[in-house]
Amino acid sequence: MRAGGAGDSLNASSPFPLLAAAWLEDVKLDVDRTQGTKDTYQRSLRVLVLPFFDNFTVREVTVGRIEKFLKVQREKSFTRAKHSKTILNMIMAFAVRREIISRNPVKETSRMRTPPHTPKALTPEQIAAIRLAAREWRTGEGTHGPKSDGQVRDIIEVMLGKATRIGEALAIRQCDVDLAADPPRVSITGTLVVHNGASVFRQEHPKTHESNRVIALPQFAADVIRGRLELIDPEDEEHLLFFTRNGTPLTPYNVRRTFRAILRNAGLGGMDITPHAFRRTGATLLAHELGMQTAADVLGHTSTSTTKAHYAEPDHTVKSETATVLQRLAPPL
Repeated sequence: MRAGGAGDSLNASSPFPLLAAAWLEDVKLDVDRTQGTKDTYQRSLRVLVLPFFDNFTVREVTVGRIEKFLKVQREKSFTRAKHSKTILNMIMAFAVRREIISRNPVKETSRMRTPPHTPKALTPEQIAAIRLAAREWRTGEGTHGPKSDGQVRDIIEVMLGKATRIGEALAIRQCDVDLAADPPRVSITGTLVVHNGASVFRQEHPKTHESNRVIALPQFAADVIRGRLELIDPEDEEHLLFFTRNGTPLTPYNVRRTFRAILRNAGLGGMDITPHAFRRTGATLLAHELGMQTAADVLGHTSTSTTKAHYAEPDHTVKSETATVLQRLAPPL
């Protein structure tokens, strides 16, 4: 919503839900935000913010009440509190821009300090167990119902070989793959987006426009992709590598659900492992072997700070050459 919209009729005595609705209308018309982001804002407003502030007016959303609200959210999780504060800050900033209030009370609340977090990669033993369980998933003679089509098994292999987000892996098309290159490579040019928990479509860029990149493939991932290409009409260059029986995109939710079932079979069900763990594991190996910048480039990060803080598990082993250098401090007497 822009000039002349519902937000212009609001004042400080208006119910907060009306302000939130006007803000959301404004967001929906913002061409610079993706539909997925807009859906996330709408869901966060409904689930996180409105239950607490539903019965307040705009002027009653004070610094003290916001502090109390964020404290309650923080007791549940830092992420929940952070998302809550972000949404509420945008709403109240909208109110300032519309001259409904003179200042944004969210900006006067206490700073939220990120809790200590160390990225954790999968161990070689965990990777081996997951790969084996995925290979054997619903393939035995006594399996009830339809047997596995092997897609989640192949998705795991591709994610291991590319360290991509799950939506990026599911968005790979035939035209994105170049197996004739040396080494084979794949272009990451899109991601799958789910609207309102229902329809799924391929977005024509990854999470950010800066995340477009070309990744060299290890042989195991190239072999899996070669097998997927054999299932696709070679003339249909836009065809996705992974697809339903009807030829439509797989939803990340369904892939994650099958992945959780595979983990239970591997005895890893209680370890809170998600497909995103393959991304952290790839980032860790690349950072240790080739440097943090290379890891950031493969992951599609614009700087190494995100890679270091959230993806690459630290390597605390000091180079062995230090022993030779320090030996100089105690020459033979």
